[in-house]
Parts: sequence; C-alpha cells; structure tokens
Amino acid sequence: FLRETECRSSKQCAPSKHHFDECVERVTNAQSEGDAKEDCVEEFFHLAHCATQCAAPKLWSALK
Repeated sequence: FLRETECRSSKQCAPSKHHFDECVERVTNAQSEGDAKEDCVEEFFHLAHCATQCAAPKLWSALK
C-alpha cells in the first residue's frame, strides 16, 4: 500500500494525478454551488491503475 501511495505522486503517474486533482476541484466547486453533475470515479481508477502498475515490480522484487 505504501508503494502505491508513493507511486501516485511519481512522475510516471503525474498525468493521471493531474486529471484526478482537477476533477476533484471541479466537482467540489460544483457541489458547493449545488450543481454537481459528475464524479471522479473514472479519473480515480486511472490513477489507481497507474499506481498499481508502478508499484507491482517494486513489490515483487522486495518479496524475492
């Protein structure tokens, strides 16, 4: 879990994190105005996938 957390902030996952952060800001602003019409599920899954792909090789090498 820690490796995935580190990977979310990595250069490799920067584009996914950027899109997720922008979405969260957009949705938060819309919610405060009572006009939320979207969520960030898709962006979250892209970020989670990137973090998993980044962390997996490091995890397997640590387990060997």
